[in-house]
Amino acid sequence: MLAELRRWRDRAPDRTAVRATTLDGTTRTTSWSALYDAAVAAAATADRDPPGPGPVVLLVDGSAAALAVLLGLTAAGQEVLLLEEQSSFLADPASPVCHVGATVVIGPDRAAGVPERFGFRSYQQLCRPGAGPPPEPPAQGGVLQLTSGSTGEPKLARQPLRHLVHGGHTYRQLFRIGRSDRVLVPVPLVHSFGLVGGWFAALAAGAELWTLGRFHPGRVRAGLAGGATVLLGTPLLYRLLAPALTGTPRPGRLRVALSSGGPLDPALAAEVGRRLGVPARQIYGSTETGLIAYQPESTARWPDGMVGVAAPGVRLRTEPVPWLPDGTGQLLVQTPTMFTGYAGTVDRTGEWYQTEWCQTEWYQTEWYQTEWYQTEWYQTEWYQTGDLARIDRHGRIELLGRKDSFVNVGGRKVNPLRIERIIAEHPGVREVAVYGVTDPGQEQRLHAAVVLVAGTGIGDVVGFCRDRRLQPYEVPHRLHRVPRLPRTPMGKVDRRALPTGAEAG
Repeated sequence: MLAELRRWRDRAPDRTAVRATTLDGTTRTTSWSALYDAAVAAAATADRDPPGPGPVVLLVDGSAAALAVLLGLTAAGQEVLLLEEQSSFLADPASPVCHVGATVVIGPDRAAGVPERFGFRSYQQLCRPGAGPPPEPPAQGGVLQLTSGSTGEPKLARQPLRHLVHGGHTYRQLFRIGRSDRVLVPVPLVHSFGLVGGWFAALAAGAELWTLGRFHPGRVRAGLAGGATVLLGTPLLYRLLAPALTGTPRPGRLRVALSSGGPLDPALAAEVGRRLGVPARQIYGSTETGLIAYQPESTARWPDGMVGVAAPGVRLRTEPVPWLPDGTGQLLVQTPTMFTGYAGTVDRTGEWYQTEWCQTEWYQTEWYQTEWYQTEWYQTEWYQTGDLARIDRHGRIELLGRKDSFVNVGGRKVNPLRIERIIAEHPGVREVAVYGVTDPGQEQRLHAAVVLVAGTGIGDVVGFCRDRRLQPYEVPHRLHRVPRLPRTPMGKVDRRALPTGAEAG
């Protein structure tokens, strides 16, 4: 990636590479020349004085300095564990972050609360001028990324640097990102969507990357008004952003809006499309696999539930599930950006150990200027996504829910996503999550957590379900009125934190 940086430095040294808005609202711009110099300094420093024997924890605040350190460390062959600046994982002794051999944390000068067992180095210490030449030839490090943890304890997935580079070029190709683009990324850069679809795609294209210290609808609106051409968001982000766009002109330059991190409600997608002037197109993938599917540009509206078609180089198939109709099953994938293993995993005895996930290598030719090509790759294992899907004759993927999220109510399988969709049609329901809870008799019951508009009661929702002619076993046994749904940093509903008690109302 240093060669990629050098290419843009040589072409347009003074052109803006990163425009970062800090937590206090200050905006700073960094040129390709300055970014290259900082990355080279970080690589030289890490090569001469490695930060530690194991993975290095990098607190990513969205600044150009953080991105330069990431590129420098990986160029020096270092494995980098990515965390948000304000993360609780370092202080949690039971988290996988504390069991992978990391001894050093790198972050901004202001970083506070780093446990004493970790050494600390600032971005500036690694990027100091005169650190020397970068390693020759550059090594190929990688990153460790926390999985979403929305349905279980997060894990650390390993991704080689070359996979991130490949993913960035895939986004560049699919969405025609070029040097004139300004990619606005209000989602965390430590997660795959923001890191690959945002930073590595911008780097592959020579586009400007615009980051925010924290999500705020006003800051996103200002970025759109300021000329952002590509926007990355989650369903929750778009839900919060839509009211902030009320009464404002449509963004004049925005041409691509992408959504990842969970299903995008069709009504919300339509509202966002009206306010932005471009459709919100879904992205489907995971930390372990990288990009799996996307919605190509189309004049026709995508059918509800369809997340798109397979991305280049991705192979798909469904594995039959006995209780589902033919043509529907668990989605299995092979991707050219498959992770290489989990780190810091707990085995069944409760001991921490290092795992390796075996797969054959895939190979990629060089890319030149704006075109890139990939050779055939071969992989022996299919990755089980855990998602239930149907693939139609046009290759479009319809997601039906998680395999482990279907609720067995008296021997009947209930799809929570379908019940959520129906309940969400009630005008008094702002948000809803439907899930299963196992009672003391080991029977599963259907529960729902709902965020209601003032004046709407639990009884109204139950009556609405019955009016929609749901079967008795499809009507939630318990409805919990909550002020908001618990969510992960990526905006997914944190199902481990949903209420499970008998009380409802």
